[in-house]
Amino acid sequence: MRIGFVSVDDASDVRSWSGIPFHILKHIRERDVEVELFSPLARDYRRHLILPGVLARVRGRQASLERHPLALRSFARQLSIKLREHPVDVVFTTGSIPITLLECTQPIVLWTDAVFHAMHEYYPGSFANLTSAAVRRSKWQEEEALRRCAIVAYSSTWAAESAKELTAPQKVRLLPFGPNTPSQYSAEQIASVAQKKRDRGPSSCELLFVGVDWERKGGNTAIETARLLNEAGIVTRLRVVGAKPAQALPSFVEYIGFIDKNSQDGLHRLSDLYCEADFFILPTRAETAGIVFCEANSFGIPSISYATGGVQDYVRNDVNGVCLPPGSTAKHFAESIAQILSTPGRYQMLSSGAFHEFKTRLNWPNSIRLLLELCNEALDKKFAQS
Repeated sequence: MRIGFVSVDDASDVRSWSGIPFHILKHIRERDVEVELFSPLARDYRRHLILPGVLARVRGRQASLERHPLALRSFARQLSIKLREHPVDVVFTTGSIPITLLECTQPIVLWTDAVFHAMHEYYPGSFANLTSAAVRRSKWQEEEALRRCAIVAYSSTWAAESAKELTAPQKVRLLPFGPNTPSQYSAEQIASVAQKKRDRGPSSCELLFVGVDWERKGGNTAIETARLLNEAGIVTRLRVVGAKPAQALPSFVEYIGFIDKNSQDGLHRLSDLYCEADFFILPTRAETAGIVFCEANSFGIPSISYATGGVQDYVRNDVNGVCLPPGSTAKHFAESIAQILSTPGRYQMLSSGAFHEFKTRLNWPNSIRLLLELCNEALDKKFAQS
């Protein structure tokens, strides 16, 4: 089986979309599958859409130009040329946009994190404050793309259930993402480290926060949680990787800054931070999946977050962490952490659960194996229909 791998941004660049296309491509190739890389795709349509973009900004809105018919025709034209020059058996894409208007004989398999309909007004940034025309256009684009796909896989139950409202439910699958940091530990090593951490007693705590969008990821709630734990007599340090808040940071917060996962030094530094943490805290207001939860799991670190979006497929209550209801305050986060620290054996249980989730579900080799099965299934269906 030869796969045509489609990604608008450069799939060979680990900085593209949180490294997801990079790791999918890497692990497919490790299984000795033939891959034709149809990535990156040119955005030559932009010069024709300057005016709609400007008019939207003048009104304080966004136009979502990548979903404009001009952009969709451009992507389809590029892919048609690539398919003629490099024949494949299956077209695989990490996003619905580039294949929306693609006419091809090969079955199309999509694996992504959400449908537009679920993201609109839930997720900030490019999904918020859109013009009414952009919303109509984007909904049509998503539905048209799903219609063309043989199989559509999503990284969370939340996303998959949303997709079932837009296309035939039988072609919707659940396929979680994996971590972007290497972890070579055994279950025994994870259990030993967890025990050593708790041998320190319940009066100390190391929290780790990793996120680029400070507001959406709930950085202020993480700081307030650490403050409340310190006030309760639990000596707590919060380490922050990624975005730096505008306000001055209290003494119990250590700002690490951005870490380059492209470099071995960066990967080693991030791995050390996970190893040294007691909890991974991410009070995110909106999240489709969260690669960082997979990373925390791979080091046996329990996670504390909100039950929003796709988080609950990566953080399961009393299995590998705590998912608090949306609207919970820093007080609830602090109380949850304190309760875990004060309950003998509970931390070790959550740590073991986190590593088990990583080894059995939330890892790239397992998900890529399932992805290739989906590609073969799509191919079999095509032959059965011909």
